[in-house]
Amino acid sequence: MDIAPSAVEACCAGLYGHPLVELIAGQSLHPGGLATTRRLLGEARLPPGAHLLDAGCGLGTSARLAALEFGLTVDACDVSAAALRRATTLAANAGAAIRFTEASVLRLPYADGTFDSVVAECVLSTTSKRRALDEVRRVTASGGTLLVSDVTATDAIMAPEPLASVLCLSQAWRPGELEELVVSAGYTVARAWDETTSISALIDRVEARITLLAALARDAGSDQLGDFGPGLARLGDPGRVAAVFDEARRLVRDGRVGYSAVVARAD
Repeated sequence: MDIAPSAVEACCAGLYGHPLVELIAGQSLHPGGLATTRRLLGEARLPPGAHLLDAGCGLGTSARLAALEFGLTVDACDVSAAALRRATTLAANAGAAIRFTEASVLRLPYADGTFDSVVAECVLSTTSKRRALDEVRRVTASGGTLLVSDVTATDAIMAPEPLASVLCLSQAWRPGELEELVVSAGYTVARAWDETTSISALIDRVEARITLLAALARDAGSDQLGDFGPGLARLGDPGRVAAVFDEARRLVRDGRVGYSAVVARAD
C-alpha cells in the first residue's frame, strides 16, 4: 500500500522548496549544518565507495559532503520536487555524482538492504517516526549504520510559524524517544551526543537574514516575505522578529528544546 507523505512532511517540503528559504536558512537546513553532518559521517567510519542514502535530503548539502569529502556513493531522496531540482543543479555545479529521487521516507523506492548507511537530519520528526524508522531499517544492510540528528522537546512547543517548521518543532522527539525507537526498529545505538548549542547558531543566522530581507522588502515597497504565508509575513515587522527569536532562545535556554545526534548499527 502506498503511504503518502504526512501533513507535516509535506508542509516542510513546501517551505524548504521555496527559494527564499535558502537565503534565510542557508543550504544546510538543519541545526549544526555541515559540522554536525561531518561528525555523523566521521563516527560511521564508512570506507570510500560505501553506499549512503540521504533521506530527506533537502538541497542536497549533506549528500554533496558525503560524496566529495568522504568519497561515498550517494543516493538522496526528498518529497519536495522544487528542492530536488535545486539540489541537482548544486550537485552538478560541484561535480558530485548523486542520484536524486522524489520520495517520502515512509515509502523508499529501494530494495531491502541496499545501503551501507542512511543519514536522516531533522527529517524523522516531520513524519510518522516509527513507520519511517522501520522503512529506513528495511533499506539498511545488516551491520550498516543509521545516522540521525533531530530536535527534541520536553513538552508540546507552540512556537510561531515559520520558526516551528525551520526548527522541526511540530513533532519533536521527547527526551529518550529517539534512542528507544531506533532500538525497537532493529538497531543498536553505538553513540549518542547532544548538539543543542547548534540550535542557537541557527536561530542567530535565521534572525539576521530575515531582518535583512524584511528591510530590503520594505525599502522596495514589497512584501516578499508574505509569499510564505501569514506566519512569515508577520516577521516583516522588526518587533515581531525580535519577539519570535527571543522566545526561541528562551526555549533552548530553559532546556525545553534541544538537538540530539545518534549513530546506530543495524542488527
